[in-house]
Amino acid sequence: MDERLLYQLNLLDKYILNLDELAQTPLEKYLNDIILQGAAERFLQLAVETCLNIGNRILALEQRKRNITAPETYAEIFERLSQIGIIPISDTPNLINMAKFRNLLVHMYWEVDPKKVHSILTGGIQDLKTYRSYIVRYIKNPS
Repeated sequence: MDERLLYQLNLLDKYILNLDELAQTPLEKYLNDIILQGAAERFLQLAVETCLNIGNRILALEQRKRNITAPETYAEIFERLSQIGIIPISDTPNLINMAKFRNLLVHMYWEVDPKKVHSILTGGIQDLKTYRSYIVRYIKNPS
């Protein structure tokens, strides 16, 4: 089993736990607490970056077995994973949106809407969990 992949998966587990805890915060309290907002944004960023790292690692491992071109963008990581059957095509748009949101958090942080972040906390974390389940399935049965 690939140690780097397992390490990243453990990090993702930690970030998902933190995000689940933050998701319990009522909207009004969240909007009035800049520390909670900062924590949520940072853990979302870290979780998405970890998903990207995991995807890149899988693609690197699979390049030895298949003819896969290296992704040039974060969105392409999820597209390539879908092309080789690691994640379903139907989940790819949600994962691409995660990558775009990560870019917003990092590069245009002043435009981040706290209500949108809270909405992601209370509804969008499932995408991270679903992605995680596909990665666990891959680890158990690499193609």
